[in-house]
Amino acid sequence: MQVAGFVVGCALVAWCAQRASAKGGEGLEKLWNADRSLVALLLLSTLGSIICSGYTFWAIVRPIRRFSVVEMQAVNLMASLFNYAPVRLGLFLRCVFHWRVERMPGTDIAAWIVGVAIVTLGTLASAIAAGLVQIPAGRSELALDWMWFATYAACIVAGSALTLFVCRSPVFHKFLKGGERALNDPRALASGLAFRTVDVAMWSLRMWAAAKIVGVSLNPAQAALLAGVAILGAGNPLGRIGWREAFVAVVAPYIITGTSSPEELDTLTSQLALLESASEAILTIPLGILGSIWCAWAIRKAGKTRSAEMAAALPS
Repeated sequence: MQVAGFVVGCALVAWCAQRASAKGGEGLEKLWNADRSLVALLLLSTLGSIICSGYTFWAIVRPIRRFSVVEMQAVNLMASLFNYAPVRLGLFLRCVFHWRVERMPGTDIAAWIVGVAIVTLGTLASAIAAGLVQIPAGRSELALDWMWFATYAACIVAGSALTLFVCRSPVFHKFLKGGERALNDPRALASGLAFRTVDVAMWSLRMWAAAKIVGVSLNPAQAALLAGVAILGAGNPLGRIGWREAFVAVVAPYIITGTSSPEELDTLTSQLALLESASEAILTIPLGILGSIWCAWAIRKAGKTRSAEMAAALPS
């Protein structure tokens, strides 16, 4: 399925590129002539998002195991890099690393990954709900005001309370045998939500900067809603390439308000989708290579240590 999704994703990238270059879209020229402060903002927000993502994994696992920040960031970079592969290997390699190097049992790893997924989906759903709730209120334009923050906070609190209630069930303790602490620890949950909230803010900032470069007007609330769409596209199980860009290109015209013609808006939003995605890849790929080298060294070191322990256990 993922190989097929990768092929379709490549076709979607080509479709976005065709729309972005329609009628002399001048996407590359816009990037070349862009304000250097906006380009720096693109890269810095991407770096902030990468760091916050690693800290989210670090925070959720703390009730079970204490990891160094350097190790967690390296593993997260490796996973991010291999999510660009035709078959998404990020999650698989993350699990293999912690099983081989840290010797974590499968139940702990499963509970940890589920905890991160709950925090990620909860934060994302809250951000999207905070934007969408303003539409039935009759607002002509989304705003990052009291209604946005009140809706976001209410969703976060309700979701956290429900998560803690459900995950403290004896059923989880029976099957996870201690791993459920990653799901029902209030401090870990709050820390994970805080880091993911900053992560979503970094995605929104990158979306806003990319929009400014291509000539699209986005206010903070619109950027946050479009960032939520991009995160959904990036996390879909069919692949990282193409789907995210297509989601943004299709949804953006319904979020952006302006006087551009439909054809011009299609061109601008496709440029926005490609630029926002490329600005993430330009940092994620080289940093992911460095993280992968660090992880390969750690796995090799752990293998030598385990071999030495097995040799020492043999009778003389």
